[in-house]
Amino acid sequence: MSSSSFFQTPFVVGTRAAGLLLCGLSAWLGGWAWLGFAVGALSLLRVPRRGLLVELAVASALLWLVMPAWPPLVAAALMLLVIPLAPESGALRLNGLDRYFYLQDGPGSRMNSHHFVDTATPLERESLERAVAAVLSELPLARSFVREATLGVARFVARRPWVEPSRLLCWSDAPVEAEDSRLLDAPMDLRRLPPWRVIHAPRPEGGYRLCLTVHHCAVDGEGGLLMLDLLVRRYNELRAGRPLSPRLPVHGGQRLRELLRPRGFAGMWRLVRRHFSMGDTDKGASAVLADDAAARPTHTRHHLLRIPADTWRRLKAVSTAEGVSRNDLLVGAVFRAASALRRERGQAELRFRTFVPTNLRSALGVPSGLGNYLGMLQVVASPEDLRSPALEKTLSESIRKLREPDEAVSFMVNMGLLTLMPPGMFRAGLRSNDADPSAFNYSLLVSTIRQPEELALPEGVETERVLVRGSLTGRPCFGVVIIHSGGEVHGVLEYLSPTVRDETAREFAERWVAEVERMAVGPGVTAAVG
Repeated sequence: MSSSSFFQTPFVVGTRAAGLLLCGLSAWLGGWAWLGFAVGALSLLRVPRRGLLVELAVASALLWLVMPAWPPLVAAALMLLVIPLAPESGALRLNGLDRYFYLQDGPGSRMNSHHFVDTATPLERESLERAVAAVLSELPLARSFVREATLGVARFVARRPWVEPSRLLCWSDAPVEAEDSRLLDAPMDLRRLPPWRVIHAPRPEGGYRLCLTVHHCAVDGEGGLLMLDLLVRRYNELRAGRPLSPRLPVHGGQRLRELLRPRGFAGMWRLVRRHFSMGDTDKGASAVLADDAAARPTHTRHHLLRIPADTWRRLKAVSTAEGVSRNDLLVGAVFRAASALRRERGQAELRFRTFVPTNLRSALGVPSGLGNYLGMLQVVASPEDLRSPALEKTLSESIRKLREPDEAVSFMVNMGLLTLMPPGMFRAGLRSNDADPSAFNYSLLVSTIRQPEELALPEGVETERVLVRGSLTGRPCFGVVIIHSGGEVHGVLEYLSPTVRDETAREFAERWVAEVERMAVGPGVTAAVG
């Protein structure tokens, strides 16, 4: 494997030279050759790919038909000869959500999701490096890269791994939270590196942490856990000298329009209209928990959360008695804790507008696998709702309605339509929004994830917990991610520093855990406290 990060360069230079050559030939031939000139000029704005060179070769051959001469035929032959320089074996589709997360990645918004496995003792370095190599070799998405041009972006699968596994594996002597979380928050250059990396590091409280970081343009929460499962499974097999099991997650990347086409024109039109109407719900001020909302975020931090198994079981009884889900209770506890914290600080009572991610595979009829099938349910709670003992029932009704397929896919339609504009224009709009303190997006992000029962865990070490961390933009500054597997519940409160102080995060976490414990007492004991 070559360690060169510029493995694409000869092919990209070749396609650009081919476009310029076609422009030059068209100008030289004159007459009807203006069409060839247009094709060549447009190619310079498009993503370099094999098919583009074929188009340019065909255009050169057509020029020869218009005005027979040897240069067009030679040019067509040269363009076809450049094709073997292409490093890709094929393309991996980018749906609208993939493009959105790729373009949103920037200095203040790292679009990475982190999957932690906390162990009491370290893993074996050689076996882990071999496991990284195995994933890199056998999973197409793991060796993919992105090309970008003026008019768009595209993702390709490399024919073979082009980076050494050691470049994707960091064996750190310091915790991932050290030095302003520099290890976790490091940017990913998806044009030169695959969309994932692995960190093995000690933990501040003792023990060790395996961290799989995946760029959000590659997979959502379910896809990330599938990649974690494959990595750990390969580690176990290679460590024990067992043959590798044929267990590969299938890439599920499909474009949204292909999934929604059976709904017909009328159904598609309703979704597009809903996209434009979503802007109306964004108007008006929403509550924020930042200590300094105008501060420029420099890094992320997190605080561990834990709900004992007994509390989790009692929450099930409470949720059944009240006709809501445990997820509704957890979201309600977040609202109550956040509202109480603001009231204690003497801040004005405002609505909370929170995003609750949901897996849309079942709604779209997509099998389990990799890809991005993420819906964002926009859950709103007014000050009156927050003071009501029926908050959880109100939230439950709202979430149930939002999970209807036509409602749930609105976020994906919204993102897909936005990313149809040229990448530079879209990025400029996002950066302008990030730099505007008044352009507040939403209050919190609350996500609950069920840990698959068959999720592989490292053999030979004691595993303490599995955690998932998402991506936070400059607004909101708080995110709560809970993962449960039927026993104890673990999670993280993630926040942006220096927008939020560590003391504020700890206080919020304590209030949330206390609120969950209060709810677990039984029906009728969920009145607002404050």
